[in-house]
Amino acid sequence: MNRTLLPLVLLSACDRSGDYLVPVETDVLPVLELGELYVLTPEEWEDRSTRESLVTYAEVGAPSPGERGGATFTFLGVDAKVCVVVDPEAVFWNQSVALQGQLESYAWPDNYLDDGDLDMSIGLSANYTGSPGIELGDFEGLYTDSLGHSATIEYDLCEMVGYYSQTPAHAGRATVESCEIDTRGRAGIEYTVVLRTFSLPMDDSILSFATAVYEGACANIDECTLPREAKKPLDPDYDFAGLEQAYCANEMSAYCHDNPYMCGDP
Repeated sequence: MNRTLLPLVLLSACDRSGDYLVPVETDVLPVLELGELYVLTPEEWEDRSTRESLVTYAEVGAPSPGERGGATFTFLGVDAKVCVVVDPEAVFWNQSVALQGQLESYAWPDNYLDDGDLDMSIGLSANYTGSPGIELGDFEGLYTDSLGHSATIEYDLCEMVGYYSQTPAHAGRATVESCEIDTRGRAGIEYTVVLRTFSLPMDDSILSFATAVYEGACANIDECTLPREAKKPLDPDYDFAGLEQAYCANEMSAYCHDNPYMCGDP
């Protein structure tokens, strides 16, 4: 290549601003307070139609630069183990290049533009430092010993592990997240749940999600547990119900072939 043309080639390859990667403020609140959520009984949770009728659906927008966004809500202890579940918009899968086998259904790539992520933390409301609906906080306290040395104490009760390891980790992009809290001996005591916005969908900077609390251990929870969490009110062609149904049925390849606008670029 002619050396005089090289700078022009490099310049033309860097003409993308990347503005679409930066969330923009919308009319949707960046900090949301959902109030007190009802704790579903084991029977209500196992009955799918009852569960879906008691799920809480909401959405959060982009916070101002430097601010923390997300949602909070409370629930009361029921003298038993409870499970808190949140499913952020929309669905996520790793593209498969397998020529045959089960993973062949994921031969099409995921559309990253409609995905977001919420990170969950839970603690006693007495230990929460935020202002519900105004400013997100955490569950950290400051302890000072007799010598004047200060140390931070973590009061977050949400302990979760990664999918592939037993190390503490939050779920990733557009992936359901759950946390088990032992409320035995604390019936009627108030807990606060913080759903911190880790990332927003790049297509509209609005993250919709579904969340619920039920009595019992966290088990068999996946993308299909809390359905219809994604919504695009400004886009009538957005068929998330079909996308989620195909995802749950392991039929992504056929769905993406018929609805390429819902998946990534093949």
